[in-house]
Amino acid sequence: MTPRSLDNINDRFFDGPYREVWRRTIPAGLTEAECDFIQQSAPLAPGAPVLDLLCGYGRHALELARRGHPVTAVDNSAPYIDEIRGKATEEALPVEAVCAAALDYQPAAGTFDAVLCMGNSFAFFPPADTARLCAAIGRALRPGGCFIFNSWTIAEVALRHYQERVWNELEGYKYLVASRWLHSPSRIESEHTLVSGQGVDTLRGVDYIYSLNELEGFFEAAGLQLDGVWSTPRRRPFRPGDAVAYVVAKKFG
Repeated sequence: MTPRSLDNINDRFFDGPYREVWRRTIPAGLTEAECDFIQQSAPLAPGAPVLDLLCGYGRHALELARRGHPVTAVDNSAPYIDEIRGKATEEALPVEAVCAAALDYQPAAGTFDAVLCMGNSFAFFPPADTARLCAAIGRALRPGGCFIFNSWTIAEVALRHYQERVWNELEGYKYLVASRWLHSPSRIESEHTLVSGQGVDTLRGVDYIYSLNELEGFFEAAGLQLDGVWSTPRRRPFRPGDAVAYVVAKKFG
């Protein structure tokens, strides 16, 4: 197996104030709509187990658990994992929250009917690590199970929507995103300058750019097959240049 890259700046991206900024970017109703999409796309039978990788503050994990699915939620942010555990305990939800890097977590083979990697987090890894992650996902899925992720940095999206400088404003925060598109491997490196009542913070991240054709190569090597691509959780078929892609791959067998 190809060894894991030793350093990834995305591992630290949510250590600071962006952990709260990210929460505020999610519009009302999106989580419920995306969980509808997940249940329909897998499709998930009642009680089907789900693995949520890079789960963040657990919006999909907790919602799917409320719908009766046992969920294993994995993230390297201890504050996020503590928050999920607290909510799961409070609501008596079937969620196991694990504080671990996605590339280090090794689930038992054939355990899950769906594996998720939402919120553009599947773009966080260079090619060797993406191949390693796909191989782990392929092993974790039961035959016929689905891997589901969404992204706004696959090539068919990013080539149209890339901007070098973008100002954003959310309640309590203003921030500038300054980006560079680089090659070998194709990626967008970004610097986020956040301004709030607590001062100014600078964060750096990177999103790796893969075309759908390249993604199919990763999937096939991991025993998965591309099953469909949509531009909204209401299942509108994806067209190149749409703002986001919801990708579903199914395990052979």
